[in-house]
Order: sequence, then structure tokens, then C-alpha cells
Amino acid sequence: MTQNQYQDRSGPLPGERDFDPYEGDLDAQVAWKNFGGLTLTEAYQRFLENPSAYAEDFMWMGDKAFVYYFPVLERYLLVTPIWSEENGSEWCQVLGLGSAIQFQFTEESLPELLQLAPRVLPLIAQVKESIDACVASGHPYYSDPEVNQHVSKEWDELEHHLQQFEDG
Repeated sequence: MTQNQYQDRSGPLPGERDFDPYEGDLDAQVAWKNFGGLTLTEAYQRFLENPSAYAEDFMWMGDKAFVYYFPVLERYLLVTPIWSEENGSEWCQVLGLGSAIQFQFTEESLPELLQLAPRVLPLIAQVKESIDACVASGHPYYSDPEVNQHVSKEWDELEHHLQQFEDG
């Protein structure tokens, strides 16, 4: 990702209707409440406050809002280690993000959103490579087959899902 892809954009921010294009989706309205009116820099800082909670907002925001705020997820995935230790507990920092991204890509998605697929595929490769490196390290948590299978499956499913949009 180049710096230009992440810099705050000029022009209008996505509006409430961009978050909730069908008007009345409660999840989209929560995404608007959490991210509406924020620049990319502000949205990234907000996301860092609680990535596991805010990941779901990216699942429910409308196409236009997702396209605008996708660099937040992209930056997070590029700079954040897969695993983290906090308060003596280790956890996967990318769990749920693959599913949130996958949810956005449908046959009905705006062309601008579908054009993000080539940017998502290298992120998937990086995540999968990081998972493999963690497993190979032999750390008891990292090598827990159940946890790793769950995380790997999520990112494998996203990769498989996006391949249909690359061909078309």
C-alpha cells in the first residue's frame, strides 16, 4: 500500500445514506454512528480502539462507505501482527476481518467495490503467510490446531470468494 492510498481523501466524506443505502438497517446505522463523518486517519484511530468490535461495522456499512474506509482495514492488516498478547492472554487480531470483507463482495456490489479485490488478495496472502509462520514457531497457542484452522478457514474462504470477481 502506498502512502497515497491511505492519505485522507479530499472531497465529501460518505454520508449517512452511503452507510445505510436502504435506510433502516440497524447495523448500518451503528456503523454510521461509529465511523460517520470521520476522515481515514480518524477512522483508523477509532478502529484501533477496539478492532474486534469495530470489524463488524465494516461488514454492514454500504458499498460507498466501505470503499471509502477500506484503507483503514488495509492499513491495519499490513501493520498489525496476527497474534498479540494482552493482559497475559494471547489472541488473534485478524479474526473476523476476513468475514467482514467477504460479506461486502456480492454480485450486486458496486463496481468500485469489486475493483478492490486485487488489493484484498495480497492482504490474504500476507495473513496466511503470517499464520503459517506463527504455527511453525511452535508456540503452544500459535500451534493450537483448532484456533489456527478457524482463522485459516476464514481467510481461505475469503480468497476463494474473491477469485470469482477477479475472473469476471
